[in-house]
Amino acid sequence: MLRFLHLADLHLGAGFDMLSPEKAEAARGKQFAALEHAVRVAGRERAQAILIAGDLFDTPKPTATVFSRAMSVLSQAPCPVLIAPGNHDYVGAGSPYLTSALPGNVHVFTGSALSPVHLGDAATVWGAAFHGQSAAIPLTHRAFSRPVNICLVHTDLKAAGDCNPYTPDEIAASGFSYLAAGHNHTPSGLRRAGGTVFCCPGGMSAVAANETGPKGFLRIEIGETVKAQFIESKAVQFARIEIDLTPIPSDTGLQKVLIERIPKNHDRVCASVVLTGERVYAPNLAALRRVLGQVFLSCEVTDQTVPKKPLWRYLQQDDLKGAVSRRYRDLIESASSSEEKEALMLALRYALAAFDGDPKPQAG
Repeated sequence: MLRFLHLADLHLGAGFDMLSPEKAEAARGKQFAALEHAVRVAGRERAQAILIAGDLFDTPKPTATVFSRAMSVLSQAPCPVLIAPGNHDYVGAGSPYLTSALPGNVHVFTGSALSPVHLGDAATVWGAAFHGQSAAIPLTHRAFSRPVNICLVHTDLKAAGDCNPYTPDEIAASGFSYLAAGHNHTPSGLRRAGGTVFCCPGGMSAVAANETGPKGFLRIEIGETVKAQFIESKAVQFARIEIDLTPIPSDTGLQKVLIERIPKNHDRVCASVVLTGERVYAPNLAALRRVLGQVFLSCEVTDQTVPKKPLWRYLQQDDLKGAVSRRYRDLIESASSSEEKEALMLALRYALAAFDGDPKPQAG
């Protein structure tokens, strides 16, 4: 059985321009914490290799500090580390992949065609590098000499384009046991084309506010079948937390709801808290921003609520709004159950919101 870790798209040194300089620096620190965590997992799981499918760095020429720090972390891995550069950290003139000394356990594929690295007698990893922001790396290779053969390459699994896409037929014809992909920041899950299993683990670190959800890497086992386990990373995550203020009567109530919604890993979450619905009180936004700024790595609070209007505000008017209100009043008074009354009151609020051009009201 072959066991290895499959990483991609850590984007070390990313700018995080949407954050303050202080928070951006903290986010970059979390990226290195994620890489250190992966190295520890490799040791704990007795992985036979760490495979990085591109975009380890956010740029083709990371600073010397960023590059040397990454190599220092990878040098602590108890197994070979194989890297196939992608469209962000592509191999070009002045690339540190070519000009800097690498740890003895780190191998970077620098050719534009697949070349092999053997993992003992059991497996071979075939990899190649981007030499620019786009690439077309053929899946052709020499004859296999090991029972397990893995392709490590940066490739877009979602759409045809210039980021080295493959068709299912091309993947199936390649004959690889497993194709370790990178580039797409959303996990693909294990997929199959012919006898080849392929997968993209998604971004190991979020680098944009719309990249919400868990980020991590894969523990892969290849035996009679291919098995994958997703392991959440220690890098930055972005989260959108939407709170309907309609049933909440006070800041105390809002605090209780928020406590239930705060994730365990809040210290590395950049949160966007959005208040929606019809409010019955004015929340203290300044205090909310101050408190949540201490809970999360970073937090933005947006108030999209509207004041809740009295239900019978048009009851005495001699127009269509008044007529509709009076008709619903009669229906509500003759309703046979509390459920029917609530449904009729919500229907009236929908009608009045349409008259006023307000957002759709919430139940409650």
